[in-house]
Amino acid sequence: MTDDIMIVFVVVIFIIAFLWTLSRDSKAYMQTSLKLSFIPSVVGAIFILSFFVTNSVLAARDKSPILLQAGYDGGFNGAWFEFREDGTYKFGNSGGIGATYSRGKYLLKDSLITLDKESIHNTIQSKFLVIKKEEIMDTLEQVIYQINQENQIIDKDFKFIIHVDKRNK
Repeated sequence: MTDDIMIVFVVVIFIIAFLWTLSRDSKAYMQTSLKLSFIPSVVGAIFILSFFVTNSVLAARDKSPILLQAGYDGGFNGAWFEFREDGTYKFGNSGGIGATYSRGKYLLKDSLITLDKESIHNTIQSKFLVIKKEEIMDTLEQVIYQINQENQIIDKDFKFIIHVDKRNK
């Protein structure tokens, strides 16, 4: 939601700047009759068009339905995975004033998830994840842990709680 607000804000600022530039270029053209007066406006239009094309391409990457979604709430910061039906994942790592995202491919077999990357944002330290059931505050929850090649949990305190699970549907 915050990203959407920021995108709208940036688009409005760029459109205002573009309209101001177009107005200024039109006045310059009326005085000089040189078509070169519109170069700043053309550059601005290309910039705005490329912004919309890039935003559309990025949004299209997340069109596949989410199969499994899990998150870690660290208070001021957090991290989450979205595993999609098409075999891709999106990992988000947020803190304070922003978030970073990483995308890749994964393989899910039973309760083992294998990522295409060994390390992500200094948060994920293994390409192997495991889904386990664990009692958290008197509730049986499904969680995801990072494991090493010997199937040992790397950090028992750092777990992703599963919020969406559509694997058995």
